Amino acid sequence: MIEVRLLDDWRTSPPPATFLNIAGQQWTISLPDDAAAERLAETLAAQPNARLVGWSGTTLAVLMLLLPVGVFAVLGNGLYDLFMEVEPAPRQLAVLAGALLLYVVLAALAASSQRMSLLSQELGGMIDSFRDMTQRFHLRPARLMRLARAWGRHCGLPQAQEVAVWNPGRPDAGGARAFWDVLLPLCVAQLPGGSRLCLHVRSDELHVIAGALAGHPRLRLEGCDSAALGAARGTTAGLAGERLTPLSILSAAERKLLTLAQIASFPLHALTSSPFEAAVGPLVFSENAFLKLARHFAERLEQDAIYRFLARCRNDYGYLVRNAERIEQLQLPPDTALHLHATQHLARHSRQLLISNSRRLLHDADPLATLCTINQLAVLHDTSAVDPQLQFALRRQLRQLISEALHQLETGEHYPLFAYIAQREFASDGPGMAGGAIAHYLPRVIAEEDASSGAAQNLLALTRFNAFDDATLRCLARMLETVGLYAPAAAIWQKLFGLDPLLATVRLARLKERLGDAAGAYADIRHLLASSQLARRSELHIAALLEAAWLCYCAQPASGLGEGQHWLEQAGSELERSPGSAHEYWRLHNYRALYLDAAQRYAEAIAANRQALAIPGLQQKLYSGSLTNLAYVSRKQALSQLAQGAVAEAQSTLAEALEYAHLAVRLKRRIADVDELPVALHNLALIHLCRGWLGAESPQQAGEAAQAASAEGLAVLERIASSKKRFALCLENALALALLGQDSGALLREATAFASERREAEILAAAVQGDDASACLRDAVLGMALLA
Repeated sequence: MIEVRLLDDWRTSPPPATFLNIAGQQWTISLPDDAAAERLAETLAAQPNARLVGWSGTTLAVLMLLLPVGVFAVLGNGLYDLFMEVEPAPRQLAVLAGALLLYVVLAALAASSQRMSLLSQELGGMIDSFRDMTQRFHLRPARLMRLARAWGRHCGLPQAQEVAVWNPGRPDAGGARAFWDVLLPLCVAQLPGGSRLCLHVRSDELHVIAGALAGHPRLRLEGCDSAALGAARGTTAGLAGERLTPLSILSAAERKLLTLAQIASFPLHALTSSPFEAAVGPLVFSENAFLKLARHFAERLEQDAIYRFLARCRNDYGYLVRNAERIEQLQLPPDTALHLHATQHLARHSRQLLISNSRRLLHDADPLATLCTINQLAVLHDTSAVDPQLQFALRRQLRQLISEALHQLETGEHYPLFAYIAQREFASDGPGMAGGAIAHYLPRVIAEEDASSGAAQNLLALTRFNAFDDATLRCLARMLETVGLYAPAAAIWQKLFGLDPLLATVRLARLKERLGDAAGAYADIRHLLASSQLARRSELHIAALLEAAWLCYCAQPASGLGEGQHWLEQAGSELERSPGSAHEYWRLHNYRALYLDAAQRYAEAIAANRQALAIPGLQQKLYSGSLTNLAYVSRKQALSQLAQGAVAEAQSTLAEALEYAHLAVRLKRRIADVDELPVALHNLALIHLCRGWLGAESPQQAGEAAQAASAEGLAVLERIASSKKRFALCLENALALALLGQDSGALLREATAFASERREAEILAAAVQGDDASACLRDAVLGMALLA
C-alpha cells in the first residue's frame, strides 16, 4: 500500500518554482495551474530515447495517414490509364466529364462571389484545427503515459520513498490532466509498497481530492493537516518574511486578479504615495475596491472564481495577511516585479476612470474603499501637473472623500487604521497642524509656493485644514484623542473655539486631564458650570455635568467627592427631563459606579457597571471601558472579602476580575484604543500580582504576566506622551520583579518620582527605607492602602 497524505500547507511552505526536483529517494513535482500537461510533456520529451519510445505508439497513426495516400495513388493510376488508352470506354468519359463540370461550376461560384475572405477564414480555421489536433495528439494521456513509464524507470521512481506533488488540481477539471491521467497512475504502478505520496493541495480542493482518492485499491489515505494548519491562517506569519507562492504557479486569470488586487491597495504609511513605489511600505487591501475593479476589468470571470481567488490568497498563497492590529495587508512575491510595467499601465487606466466618476470604487460605508480612491486620486493629481483645471477638480473631490473617510473610520471604529494614517498626516508638532501630505491636496488660502516669508508661513499654518467643515474637524479631534494623539486633538479644538467656545472648553478640559492635569481640568469645567452660558443648550449642559463628575473623581479634591456626586445627580435629573443619547446614559452609569466604588459599595458598583454594559448600540471603546471598570471594582471587592476572612469568595471574585481584565485588554488592543489601554493593562498587572501573592497563581507565572502587562502599559504611555497611571505601572513592574526574585530597588526609586499623591509617596518612601520593601508594599496593596 502507498500512504497518501493531503496537505493544505501552501501558507506555511509555498510550492517550489521548479517543475521537478529529485534528491535521492525524495521527489518533488510542482505543477503550474496553466499548461501543466504541456510542461509535463516537455519534461518527458527531454529524456533519452524519448522519440524512440514514441515511435511504437505512433505506428498506427502513420499507417492511417498512408491509407488515403494509397487510395489517391490508385485513383491517379486510373486516370493515367484512362488517358493512355486509344479508345476509352464511355463510362470512363462520363466520370471524367462530370468531374470537370463540377470543378467549373465551383470555380465560377468562387469567381462571382465578393466574399473571398471566407475562403481564407476557412483555410485559417483548417490550419488551427490541424494545430489543435496535433497538440491533442501529443498530449494524449495514452502517449504521455507510455513516455512516463520509461521516464519513471530511467529516473528511479521504483526506488523512491516519497513523492511530493504540488497543485495536483481538481479531478473533474477539463482537458489533459497531468496528475490524474499520468502521474497518479504512474505512482500507483511504480512506487514500492510503504512509500508515501504527499499531495499539497489548496484548501478549497481538499475535500474533493480526498473523495476522489478514497477507495483506491493501492492507496491508503491518511489524515490531513488542515485542522492544525487552519489555526495559523489569518495570522501575522506572512509579515515576518515567509516565502510566498510564486506567480508561475498561478493561472493567467489569477495573475490578472492579483494585478487588480495590487491596484486596489494603498500604502499604510503614505496614503498619498503610489503603491508601486519600492519604499512605500506595507499595502492595505480593499476588498470592495478590488471587486469593483474586477467587475470592470475581468468581467468574463464568474463571481465564484473571484471569491475563490480571494480565499486562496488568504488561506493558501499568503498574499493577504493581517498585521497585529487586524489590518489586512497585501504581500507580493518577488517575481511580481517582472510584470510591473503591465500593472502600472492597468493602474493608469483605472485612475482615468475616476475622472468621470470619483465614486466608482466606493462601497457603502467602507473606509478602505474610500481611502483607496483617495490614494488613486492623489496619484492622479500628482501626474496631472500640465492640467490645472483637472487638478482643481481633483482637489474638490479629495476634500469630500477625505471628510467621508474620517466619518467612516469613526463610525466603524477603525481606530488601528486611523492611528497609522494620523501619525503621518495629522500628528504635527506645531499648534497649526502644519504637517501631513493630505493638506497639499486641499483648497488653501495660502499656496505652498507663496509661503516664502515668515508672515505667509504663519498664515499657512493658521489656515491649515480650514477646507474641512466643523463637523469633520470635530470628528477628527475625537479620533485623535482616541488613538492618544492629544496635542493635535487640542490644536483642532482650539481652532474650533471661535465657532463653539462652550463645546471646545468641555473637550479641552478632558484633554488636559488626559495630559496629566486633572486639577486644572476640573477648575476649567467648574468655571464653565458656574456661568449661565449652558442654560439654553441642554445636551451640552449634560455633557459638561458628566465631565465635571468625571474630573472631580480624577482630581480627588481636598473637599472630597461630594461636589462630584452633586454634578452626577444633576446630570441624572437633566436626563430625566430631556432624554439623551446612549453615550450619555453609559457615562451616567459608568460614573455612578465609580462613586459607588469610592464609597466602598462594591456590589452596587458592579451592578451599575453591568447596567452600562447592557446599553445597546454603543461603540466598542465604551464597552471595553465598562469591562475595565468591572475588573477594577471586582478586584477591590475581592480584597474586601479577604479582609473579612472570606478567602474562598475572594479567590473566586479575583478570578472573575482577571477574566474581565483580559477581555478589556483584548478589546482595547483590537480597536487600538490607545487612550485607555494603559488603564486596562494596569488593572491586569495588579490582578496578576494579587493572585500571585494569594497563591491562586504561581509566583513565576504571576510575576511574568504582571511584568509583561506593566511594561506594555509604560511603552504605550511613552508613545502617547501621557503620565496617567504611570506611577501605578512603574510600581507594578517593580513588584513583578520582586515576585520573580529579582532586584527591584531601581524601579521602586523610579516609581517614587511619579507619585502624584502625598499618601502614595509616604507609603513608598517608608517601604523603601524598611528591611523588606516588597513585603511592605504587598501588604499595602492587599490592604487597599496603595493602588486602590
